This record gives sequence, C-alpha cells and structure tokens, in this order.
Amino acid sequence: MSGDSERTEQFDSLFLSIAQHHPQGPTQLLDTFVSFLARKTDFFVGGEEGAWEKLVMSTFRKHEKLSRAESDNLIKEKRKQEAAGKASVTKTESQSEVKKAEITELTDEQAEKLQKEIDSKNSTSVDTEKSVSKVIEEDEDESEKGKLMPNQGNGCDLEKYRWTQTLQDIELEFARNITEILRQTLYVLNNI
Repeated sequence: MSGDSERTEQFDSLFLSIAQHHPQGPTQLLDTFVSFLARKTDFFVGGEEGAWEKLVMSTFRKHEKLSRAESDNLIKEKRKQEAAGKASVTKTESQSEVKKAEITELTDEQAEKLQKEIDSKNSTSVDTEKSVSKVIEEDEDESEKGKLMPNQGNGCDLEKYRWTQTLQDIELEFARNITEILRQTLYVLNNI
C-alpha cells in the first residue's frame, strides 16, 4: 500500500497545478479528466460493456474509505488533545486554588521588622550588582589598554589630524600649525 501512495504522491504537484486551472472545483477537474480519457484513450470502448464503470466505482469507493478513515483519525486525535487540554486546565485551576494568597495582618513592630529584612536583601543584591559591574569594567579596561577610543564621529582624534567616518564618507581634518611639507594626494574610492 505504501508503494501505491508513493507512486500517486509523485503526481500531486501536477494535479494541483491542473486543479488551479479549474475554478469550479473538483467537478470540473473530474469532467476534464474523463473527457481526456474519452478522447485520447480506449478507456470506455476497449473492454467489456460496463467494465469501466465497475473500475471507476471500485476506485472511488476505495479512496472514499481511506479518506473517511483519515478524517475519523484526525477527529479522534483532536478530541484527545482537547480532553488533555481540559485536564491540564482543571489541574492548574485546582493547584491555583490550593496556592491562594493568604492575607495576614501585622502589627507595627512586625511590619518594621519585615521591612528591614526586605531592605537588607535589596541592599545585598545591589551591593552584589555593583561588585559584578566593577569586575566587568575592570575586565574591559584590561582588554582595552593601549587602544584608542573612537570619537563622536566614529573615528579618532590624534595629535596632527582627526578623522570621522560614516557609511558613505570619510572626513580628514589636519591641524593648521603643521610645518612639514605635505604632498597632495587624491584618493578615489569606488564602491565594489
């Protein structure tokens, strides 16, 4: 049976393409196919009287049974999933009922004590965060020793010149008090 399904599935894309050209749906597609059989083959006249009808009906009944069985399996699977979903929802609801928040009244002394505990936990976590951020900054400083930080124009400011860059342009600025002789050079950069 799996060989049959593999053999028929190889034509699915072809039949889907043909079906797209039939706006009236499967009825028009079937009519076109039967017309093809009548015009280009001896399907209706090549065998015994009524043999074609028996063949067509047995083929249709076979595929109807397969289609109904598949549909029934999908419906059963969907019902199982819905039942499992309902069971998990009821389980969650029962757990939430068990874990409902309890409200208790505190005296002023108990409230102050509770507030101090919360503050001490928060200050400990803040201290921990500060120490972690210091360690991270130290790591960054060690790895960036000897490197120049970019200026606001994503370039660099050096002693005799400064440069900035964008995706399209590079701009160089030289100091006016340069006493060295500079040669004029024109560089043209083309996009690759």
